Amino acid sequence: MILTDASIKASLQARTRLPKAKGTETLRIGDAGTKGQGVFATKRIELGEVVWDYKGEVKWITDIPKRVWKFCFQMDYDRYVVPAKGSVGWFLNHSCDPNCVIMGKTRIVALRRIEPGEEVTFDYSTNVGWEGFSMRCRCGAKSCRKVVKSYRFLSDELKGRYGACVSDFLLRPSRDLSLTSTGNEAT
Repeated sequence: MILTDASIKASLQARTRLPKAKGTETLRIGDAGTKGQGVFATKRIELGEVVWDYKGEVKWITDIPKRVWKFCFQMDYDRYVVPAKGSVGWFLNHSCDPNCVIMGKTRIVALRRIEPGEEVTFDYSTNVGWEGFSMRCRCGAKSCRKVVKSYRFLSDELKGRYGACVSDFLLRPSRDLSLTSTGNEAT
């Protein structure tokens, strides 16, 4: 699939019809092996359902302690949502073969049917706009890229597959807001 104005427009129109996010009765936090904690479906989640909506305090990255950066959700070039500590948003993991995508600024939407017990994931690269971001990947997918970087570094093929299902701000002209340390390096 090639990213076109038509695909972006269709995706944007679909965003206005999205239902409210699933409640925590559909999700649980649990052991995700080498990734630490993760989020798992407790009930079947269908294609297109909103799985999570990042809510929380919106801050500048410079106002967020570095130890919390890895839990934040970038919603604009200069704004981040800090999810409530211990919430589903705190523990959603990355996958290079995700079962969810981003719609709009903060919604995580099922890319396909997610079965009970399956980990809920999205591709962090579809949410990061600053070039200094680099994180060792532990997703274990056959298509694993080994290193997760910002959206800019995704292949054109992968950008085309995601289409407009990435954070809104990434589809606007970028500003270089590189930081000297990401706070997301694997330990």
